[in-house]
Amino acid sequence: MSSPWLDVPLADYEGHMSLPEIAQAQMIADHFEALLREHAPPSLAFIGCAGGNGFDRIDPAVTTRVVGVDINPAYIAATRSRHAERLPGLELYSGDIQYPAVSFDPVDFIYAALVLEYCQVAQTLGRLTLQLAPGGVLSLLLQLPCPDLAPFSPSPFSSLELLMPSHRLKSPAEVQAAAESLGLRLISSDRLALPSSKHFLSLSFRQPAGSPRSHRPAARKSSRGV
Repeated sequence: MSSPWLDVPLADYEGHMSLPEIAQAQMIADHFEALLREHAPPSLAFIGCAGGNGFDRIDPAVTTRVVGVDINPAYIAATRSRHAERLPGLELYSGDIQYPAVSFDPVDFIYAALVLEYCQVAQTLGRLTLQLAPGGVLSLLLQLPCPDLAPFSPSPFSSLELLMPSHRLKSPAEVQAAAESLGLRLISSDRLALPSSKHFLSLSFRQPAGSPRSHRPAARKSSRGV
């Protein structure tokens, strides 16, 4: 597997996302927490979990099974070290979510924040839908274009420059059309803004109850994300 994410140290990624002028780490954790309060899922998967940002917001008494997926195995190792003791139902997988090599038993809720910017939309949503339980919710966070700002924020963490060639903003209309073609139903659409003037769109879709797409044998563990 070849991906520029394998060459970005977790400390650089977390440092970049936490910079005051970027502030996306806090936004993602807060958004994730709000969705957890809204849906209270018994099981969830966080796609592109990095080092487990937001996992401290999970209540293990409510969500007894937590799946973390990231393409970088070092990120997965950090997530395990930080959160396995507090989240006894933690499952971790490393690999590219676009492909069958990463597969887990269906969950009630899937969260993918700023993941589609690095993936093929239809292929990725197709894989995620297969791993979403009947009646489950898929929540996506997309970055929106801003005329006055570059899509990829500059920072002192030079390794992040490796990601720029593969970073592509995706049209919300394209994402919604792809999701609906898979039988998912849009249940919410919310715009988020940061002090930097960057804007993001939260789209949540529900899998129909009894959807045959989610009934299939699950492969066992590998140990990915963005």
